[in-house]
Amino acid sequence: MNFESLELEEPRHDEVRVRLVASGVCHTDMAIRDQKIVPMPQPIVLGHEGAGIVEKVGAGVAKVKVGDRVILCGDSCGNCPSCQVNLPS
Repeated sequence: MNFESLELEEPRHDEVRVRLVASGVCHTDMAIRDQKIVPMPQPIVLGHEGAGIVEKVGAGVAKVKVGDRVILCGDSCGNCPSCQVNLPS
């Protein structure tokens, strides 16, 4: 496994930067890495589930602030009917 440094832009208006403390790389990530689902440019940052601490927020972000501990999930928009009853798809 190779690791590379990345330069990150500042968070956009509706984005949050989180310093990950833990991340899971699941079978879906492995299938993407191996080009079995969709062609994906390499190198790639895997791990769409994780937990960490908010480091920066965009100007339009109101639900979290710097220092908050958060859990990341790719299937939660926060606005759809499923999210409104705490059942993200």
